[in-house]
Amino acid sequence: MVSLMIPLLCWTLCISSVSAEDEPKVTAKPGQDVILPCRSAENKPVIAVEWRRPDLGSQYVLLYRDEQLDPENQHPSYQNRVNLQDRQMKDGDVSLVLKDVATNDTGRYECRVQNEGSLDTKLISTVQLEVLPPDQKNFTAEPGATVILPCRTSDQKPIAAVDWTRRDLGKKYILSFRDGQFDFEDQHPSYKNRVALHDGHMKDGDVSLVLKNLTTNDNGTYECLVQNEGSGDRKLISTINLQVVSPGKKDGGSKDGSGGVTVGLIVGLIVGLIVCLVVAGILFLMYKKQSACFRKKTPDPVDDL
Repeated sequence: MVSLMIPLLCWTLCISSVSAEDEPKVTAKPGQDVILPCRSAENKPVIAVEWRRPDLGSQYVLLYRDEQLDPENQHPSYQNRVNLQDRQMKDGDVSLVLKDVATNDTGRYECRVQNEGSLDTKLISTVQLEVLPPDQKNFTAEPGATVILPCRTSDQKPIAAVDWTRRDLGKKYILSFRDGQFDFEDQHPSYKNRVALHDGHMKDGDVSLVLKNLTTNDNGTYECLVQNEGSGDRKLISTINLQVVSPGKKDGGSKDGSGGVTVGLIVGLIVGLIVCLVVAGILFLMYKKQSACFRKKTPDPVDDL
């Protein structure tokens, strides 16, 4: 019995490894539209399609049945963003179109199909979607200056909420705008009366942050998150690394200036050593010259008779 189980176990592991390797993987950048492929091999007509993400629980990414999309149990973050590539599902094509992807869309997607004459849906394929984080921008400014940290959403829908955060600040916001007004209750104290939106009307999706009277405490990585109307989640739009440094430290010196002091000290020591060697050489030559002159002027002693 044991001898039969070992080959069976090895076969199961082999099948699992092959299926994992064959699992399609789609990579995208924020704001792009993607197609997650899925095709049913059954010759019978498709009467229902389910797209799910296991980490979202019982809610669907997309549910298509009775020849129409069913939004009743759809996860809010996917509303008005998903569709079938071919509503006619020719040749069993039930691929998913996902628009305006965000980092929150990263995950494993399952495609299930119910064919005519079948009572249940069957898992046809799984697709791994990875949405890369936005490219990080670097900004350098001097203490006391005012900077504008850029952020713009490409979604055409009205903006319901904007949050600017720094992960090292915990749950406190740098700036939070929702329900048509600023939320000062959860704002970090160090940013009170120092921040604003570059465009209060947020035209063309501009939600850039104005930060005034900079200090070195403002150093950090800033994240811009936006929630559009009809969406259940905020999307990470932009990340910016801000460094506030004094003018004399922009040449790569250390923050406390110890790098410049160390270099100056080394150079001073070298110059001082060279001067000391030169002076010592001159004194030595003078000593030899004076010794020679003294020997010439001093008469030789007379021997006693």
